[in-house]
Amino acid sequence: MQSSCIMEQRQDAGSAKVLFPLYAGKCGMLTAVLQYVYQAVVLGGSGMTEEGKELEAIAGEKLCDFERIGTLLGSSGVDPVFTACPPYPVSYHSAASVDYAKSYPAMLAADLRLEAALSARLEQAAAAVSAPHARVLSAALESSRRHEQRLKRLSESAPRESH
Repeated sequence: MQSSCIMEQRQDAGSAKVLFPLYAGKCGMLTAVLQYVYQAVVLGGSGMTEEGKELEAIAGEKLCDFERIGTLLGSSGVDPVFTACPPYPVSYHSAASVDYAKSYPAMLAADLRLEAALSARLEQAAAAVSAPHARVLSAALESSRRHEQRLKRLSESAPRESH
């Protein structure tokens, strides 16, 4: 176990400042995981099992990206707590950031908005960190772009909401 003195000596505050919003910010990976899991549960419970499984699969991929960013935080010498503003005890992740849409088309629209915002943030962040960190963020960006394309296809085949 490392002492806190060692952690402080190798702490990379600049990287942490860039990574934490991606990790646990309002439009971060944790929000995405929670949103997709929520939707998968709701859809599964309403008989839309296949649609729920699609979103659950995306949640699993997001969870992998979430873990990788958490690992980057740890390698930067900071504790990967669920906050967007470390080390201050403010701005902890809130599930209020999750879009709790009830209909499948509204869920997909919310997911597309989240993926677009996440992709933009990942692209900016990848340009602001060291090469090893940028490789991880670039992989997460590619994953988000694939999710956007997948969600667009699902949205095109989803039943339209009646108003």
